[in-house]
This record gives sequence, C-alpha cells and structure tokens, in this order.
Amino acid sequence: MTDPGMQDREAAIRHINRKREVVAISLLWSQTVDLFATRVADELRPQLDRLRRSAPDGVKVPVESILHDEQGWRVTLDGGMGEEILLPDAAVGEIVRTPGGGLANLASDMKVLLAAFGAEFDIPPIEHLSWEDSAAHFGAIPVPGRSRTSLILQEKGFAKLILTEKGPSWERNQIDPFQVERDFYGNRNAFIFIGQEPVDSHKFDLVRKAKLGNPSLKVFWLVGGNQLKQLYTEYRDFLSVVDVVSFNLAEATGFFGFEPLRKHHRDASELRKMVAREISRRTLELGAWHVVITDGAKGASLARKARGGQVDFVYSPLIHENVVQVDSAIREDTGCGDSFAASIAAYFLSGPERFKLNEAANFAHYVAGIVFQRSRPNLNADDLDYVKAALAKARAGGPLVAQRVSYDRTRCQIKPGQMLPRGPAKRVLVLLLGGDPADPTQPHVTGAAAALWRLGEMMRTGDYPLAPLVRIVPRISINPAAKGKAWLHYVDKDELERMVAGKVFCKAVGNQEDEPRNGVRLEDLMGPEGVYLLRVGLWEAIEILSSEDFAEMFGDIKFWHFATENVDERIAWHARQWGVTREQGQEIVRQSLRDYVVEHIGPQVRFSHARATNLEEFYKEMTEQLILRVDELLAGIFRPPLA
Repeated sequence: MTDPGMQDREAAIRHINRKREVVAISLLWSQTVDLFATRVADELRPQLDRLRRSAPDGVKVPVESILHDEQGWRVTLDGGMGEEILLPDAAVGEIVRTPGGGLANLASDMKVLLAAFGAEFDIPPIEHLSWEDSAAHFGAIPVPGRSRTSLILQEKGFAKLILTEKGPSWERNQIDPFQVERDFYGNRNAFIFIGQEPVDSHKFDLVRKAKLGNPSLKVFWLVGGNQLKQLYTEYRDFLSVVDVVSFNLAEATGFFGFEPLRKHHRDASELRKMVAREISRRTLELGAWHVVITDGAKGASLARKARGGQVDFVYSPLIHENVVQVDSAIREDTGCGDSFAASIAAYFLSGPERFKLNEAANFAHYVAGIVFQRSRPNLNADDLDYVKAALAKARAGGPLVAQRVSYDRTRCQIKPGQMLPRGPAKRVLVLLLGGDPADPTQPHVTGAAAALWRLGEMMRTGDYPLAPLVRIVPRISINPAAKGKAWLHYVDKDELERMVAGKVFCKAVGNQEDEPRNGVRLEDLMGPEGVYLLRVGLWEAIEILSSEDFAEMFGDIKFWHFATENVDERIAWHARQWGVTREQGQEIVRQSLRDYVVEHIGPQVRFSHARATNLEEFYKEMTEQLILRVDELLAGIFRPPLA
C-alpha cells in the first residue's frame, strides 16, 4: 500500500517542477521608439551640451515630448513652462527609427538567440504585449496607445546624448493598462519578464503573490533607471521572488547608497569590479538567485548563490578579446548591456535548473561583442550564424580571462588595497568621510561638514591654539555657495578650466570633467609637517588608501567616518530651522545606507551616536569630537623623544 504522505510529497515536488506554459513579456512600460540621428550639426552642440548637464549620468535627459513638424524635431523640455528646442532636419540628418528600451531590446535579441539553440530545448512559446505603434515588430498583442520616444544624438566629436519622453501615452478613460497586463499573465505557469515600471505600478504585488502561490514561476527582472531611485525602499522586498535580476552598474550604485561613479572611474577596472561584487552580494542577500550587472563597453558580471553561503561570481571584460569577428571597423556600445542580459535570459530559458555560470557568461560576452561590431543596437536574422558561433565558443572554452571567483556572502567586498605609507613621518593625512564633500550647501546636513566649518572658523579667529599644525585641504569648486567655507575654495568656471589644463589637480579626488565641477590641488597636499584634513567621498577614500602616490606623500593616512545614525531627528532639525531639500534628505539617508560598508572597510575612528537635539548643539558636538581626535594625533606626532 502506498504511503499517502509519500504521495503528497511527490505531488509537492511535481508542483515545484511544473513545466512552464508560456514566456510572458509585457513591453508596455519598457518600450520606446528610438530615433537615431545620423549627424549633429556644430551649431546645435553648445545648446545640447548645456542640456546634457541636467542629466545625472551625462547621457539621458528626460523631456516632456518629442514631435516632428515641417520645421524639424521639436523637443519640449518643460510642458508647464513651454520651454522647447528645435532640431532642424538638416541639422540632425536622416533619422533611423527602431523599437527600443531595455526590455524591448532584450525581447528583440531573444528571437535570434533562441533560434541559435534550435530544437535542443523545449522552450515554451513567447507572447508579447505591446503598444500598437510597435506591436507588429514583436508579433505582439496590441494595446491602444503610443510608446515614449527617445531621440539619440551622436557623431564624431559629440558624445552620445539621449533625449527621452516621460511617456507612454494612452486614453486613460478608455483603457487600464494594469488590468490588460493582469489578464495577459492570467493564472498560467510562466516565465515572466519585467522591465521598467512606473513608480505606482501594481505589477510587483501581483507577481509576488503569484510566486508565493506557485514556486515554479520564474521571474527575470531587467531593472529600469527610474526604479532604482526608489528600489531600496519601494521594491527591496521584491528581490526575494526574483530568479534573475539585471542592473546597469552606474545606475545601481545609487540604489545601494554609493555616490555616483565619475568619468575618471571608467578606467578604474578594479574599483568597478569591486563595486559589482558588492552589489551582487547585497542583491543575493536580499533574496535574488542570479545577478547580472552590465557596465557598457567596460564589461559585465554574472553572480549566483553558491553552497556554504558563498557567491559564485564571473566577470567578463566585454568586447576587448576573444570576440566573434564581425566587423572590426565598427565599435558602438549602444545595446551591448541589453544584449548581455538577453543572452543570460536565453540561457536561463533553455534550462533554469541546469544553469552553467561560465557558459552563460561566456556566451553573453561573445553576443555583446557581436552587437559592439554593429551600428544598430540589436541582433537580427543576419547575425544568426555569428550567434551560433558564439554558442559553440562558449561551450568549448573555460572561464574568460580566468575571472571567476567565490567569496563569502556575508562579507562586504568594498576594501581598499593594502598600501603602506612611506612619506615623511610627521605628515599625516586624515580622510573625513560623510556626505557629499563637493556640496557647499551641506554644513547643516553632515557631521563632517559641520565639524570642518566650525573648526575652520576657530582657526581663522585664533580660538584653536594648534591651528599652525593643522591644514584643512580645500576643494576647488565653481559653486558660488562655496565662498566662505573652510574646506572649499571658490573659482569661476574659466579659472577652473585653466587649472584643469595646467594639470594642477590630484586625479584621485574630485570631478573636473562633469558637474558638479570640483577638485583638490596637488600643491595643497604639500607643505610643512602636521595633520592634513581632507573631506572625501567613499570612492575617493578607496582610491587614496590604495594609491602609491599618496603613500609617498604622507607618513600615515587615517580614515575617519562621520556616520549618521539619528536620521529622523536630523531631518526634523532641517525642517524646523533650515528647511530641507529633497536632495539633502536623500543625502542623509544615503549616508545611513553607506555606514555598514564603511564599517567593513575598518576606519580608525567613527563619529556616531550624536547626542545633540538641535543644530547648534550638533555643530558644537561634531567639532569637539574632531578636535579631540586631532589633538590626540598631533600629540603623538610631535611628542618629544624620551630622555
């Protein structure tokens, strides 16, 4: 007689391993219509460069609308103010129109990628849901409405600029897109692909509930930039039901509480890999099973949970070597990240239970290399033979450039390199971490700024007797609010440009290439014996602590952290006494997210647990804490030798 309990167990196992019925991809929120300009006239460039400065990443600028009339392309920047720019047809050349957007690019690529696998695997049918202006391209179920438009401008001497509408648009009194999506998913056992979603989307709750009731459901999430702004608070729990999540590295740093990666970090490959490892680790800790992190033409990584609480991590330096040769004359990284994610998705669909990390990473590497050698951002039928070659190479080869590592899922991966200082014994550099060191409006927001501001005043008025032995290293800033700050020195933009041209800045500190423009002069790091106080960001601290140049300049380098623990009280102070901007509030929260990373780096001093109940007390307390530590340090440096 069969044990009823065994029958129940077998039924539960069959429920977990149920065959997927469909691959469901809704493109309603992730889809764009991409317009590629074939030229950018010289007369347009100054105006577009000014517009570029409003983009956090220097590339993507949100606009109200992009429409064409008899004069050219009319871009409305602010619908309320009526501000717009006109791009004449002759100035942007012929426009190439293609469907775009992260998930749409992934869906287009998967048609070719899955064809390369042939009949090797039993992949369920793929169904798409799309706005009707692009439905035919995907063979999708059409939904009445218009995708948002993106205008991509790039030419020799003009870096890529993307103007993108805030859309999509539909008749709100006639259609409910969320209900359309709910009906589309139904109760089927599916692979569900999720892309960029509006902040108020109910899809995440819908998918979470479906996953809890059906563990065989598989979820692939291509995270959009707008989601990352609220991801830590709004969508953090959703990661627990995600099988594969894909981030862009530059965007993901914001979600995880790090300051943005700057232009000069593009060549800092070890730093970028370290950040990718940490973001992967934290994402897996939040519940995801696989993490894809793309980084443009620099590379991409793939990580998953491994036995014993480990992370299995593979990094692929995209494009640079071992590529499938297509057209070496073309080097265009648009779409490479989406193609990398699409390749992982295709591998995942071909067998999620037998997912081979190295093979998947190698295959994605080669496919991204194919797209890098195409002027278009997607694969098409002409690339099928190249994709088949990529699949064969991935299966035949081992790990690319031997960059597969494992590490503890509970250990922070942000660590500076071991660099022993060798400079003059009585010259000590103290790195003060806390807040945005280039923002002159933050003395009333962060402990580091409050302490430096008040200490600077005491040094100026002679109220600090050890002032001749202390130098506050000023950061050069073009922000007029920097005037009168002890740790900042204001210059106008022309002067800063001359200083950049004269190579007077320390490369590891500041940002001379993009907004906000600031830096630290090398000459301000030179001088007499004593303590040098320098306010830095997290990446700057990592670079300085790992730098041969700084090791030669200073006999010791200290790392002190002004943590922010009473976040709610601090915001209340600003609301009552100063008023608090949204950006300042975000900075306070960002510091609190950063705290545990710094704890693992191992600062010598952490200023935390502020007891102050108002801003005046907070200024005083932070300054006293800093002075006590500086005095102690100076006493050690200048103590006379024992008789």
